[in-house]
Amino acid sequence: MARVESGNWNNLPWQEVREGITRVVFGMGADNINCTLNRVENGNEVNPHSHPDNEQVALLLEGECDYYVDGVAYRLTPGSWVTVPKGVEHYIHVYDSPVPCMQMDIFYPIRPEYIESYSKYLEENK
Repeated sequence: MARVESGNWNNLPWQEVREGITRVVFGMGADNINCTLNRVENGNEVNPHSHPDNEQVALLLEGECDYYVDGVAYRLTPGSWVTVPKGVEHYIHVYDSPVPCMQMDIFYPIRPEYIESYSKYLEENK
């Protein structure tokens, strides 16, 4: 039987990913998906990358950004989302947002490296 988890991301510590980006990872007990909430500041360090094995849905909760997928910029505002097929280059660029972007990622299948990194971060920052 799958494990049921519940929580509130407002009670989780923010892990620095790189310049201008911090995150929390939640739903780490799910069998096939995992989620992150990212706080992205204006002038964030962009990081074009792809995931050979993972599909992604990127949702914007607050702020404004350009989210690039396969070289195309999608202007995201609160409530916007974009899908990222596996193996396709993508990145977020925040440069004129009135507030930091709060951006959620949903990955399928799970990203075990995110779970390992965030679990270690939690252990070190009890």
